[in-house]
Amino acid sequence: MKNYAIVLLSVSMLAGAARAHEGHGEKAMKEGVESHSETMTGEVLDLACYMAEGGKGEKHAQCAKDCLAEGAPAGLLSNDGKVYVLVNDHKQEQGYKDARALGGQKAAITGKVAKRGGLPAFIVEKAEKAGK
Repeated sequence: MKNYAIVLLSVSMLAGAARAHEGHGEKAMKEGVESHSETMTGEVLDLACYMAEGGKGEKHAQCAKDCLAEGAPAGLLSNDGKVYVLVNDHKQEQGYKDARALGGQKAAITGKVAKRGGLPAFIVEKAEKAGK
């Protein structure tokens, strides 16, 4: 009887693990990090001014550059109108530094989309100035 209970418990655990794994991909798309890199183009924002006052565009470019240099959080206003918090990739720090240096400018940023707690972010791998 004891062996039967152990077998039954083991089968239940395996079935639960298989079921959890089945929906894992769907959950990763809703909350987590996408597995592939992509490139987005848009304006590098100083999120402090953008969130508080709507600061963006050419009139705000110098302010964004100055605020980002002083440590304000960075964001990307993508060409499709979505805003992402820019975060560094601990394995490739230079891309994030390059993105911050492009404050107030159009940039092409390569990285991975992440979403946690409803907050969309872009983990920066590479950033460069984009053409107009």
